[in-house]
Amino acid sequence: MLRQRMCTPDGTSVRVLSCSLALSAEPWSYAGRYREAIAAYWERVRAERPKLFNGPVHVLTAHALDGVSLTGTFARTDFKSFLYWREHGAPRPTVDGFGSSLVRSSDGCVLLGRQVEGHLNGGFAYPPSGLIDPADAVGGSIDIDRSIARELAEETGLTRAELERRPGYIVTFAASMISIAIEWQSALSAKALRERILAHVARQPEPELADVVIVRDLAEIDDPTILPYARAKLRLALSA
Repeated sequence: MLRQRMCTPDGTSVRVLSCSLALSAEPWSYAGRYREAIAAYWERVRAERPKLFNGPVHVLTAHALDGVSLTGTFARTDFKSFLYWREHGAPRPTVDGFGSSLVRSSDGCVLLGRQVEGHLNGGFAYPPSGLIDPADAVGGSIDIDRSIARELAEETGLTRAELERRPGYIVTFAASMISIAIEWQSALSAKALRERILAHVARQPEPELADVVIVRDLAEIDDPTILPYARAKLRLALSA
């Protein structure tokens, strides 16, 4: 099993050059161990939050940070098992590993999305992101770049063809999460980007985003509606 080889306290963001993420052939043992409790909990949750959908997702069961590289192993599970794990203490060594996008405007800002109420992070602002799904699993590994670009396009309408990808990744460790982010540079101003994304949101029958938040500098990242891992990521990105 991979073991973490660098001290990474909560709230830490680091730049790495590469990510190598394997897909385990074994089922997630946690889901099997708590199968009955998960099923009962899901029935209650669905009544309270009907927008939630029990599709296939992946969780990061082992990881290692070694200098300029992040390696890890994902296991496939379903959303109801992931949600039960997350809302019942998120026991280690499993963590919620996922991709994110830091979209930079031509005038130096970063744009976040504010999620629609009723979703997993309803009301909070965060970089466009999402759970790893089966489309991201290719040949026994997880294509994190594909996952990040897919979620970005779904939520904002922005595609990698119209953005410049900055080298490497920003990896953020926060509580039971590891967020792997790509920085994208746009030729548009923050105002124009926000208008572009909101126009995409308006065309969607069931959008994930309720609004777009412009973060101009470090003084604005203490907004309590910005998720903690996003604040840690912004702190590194905006300090550069």
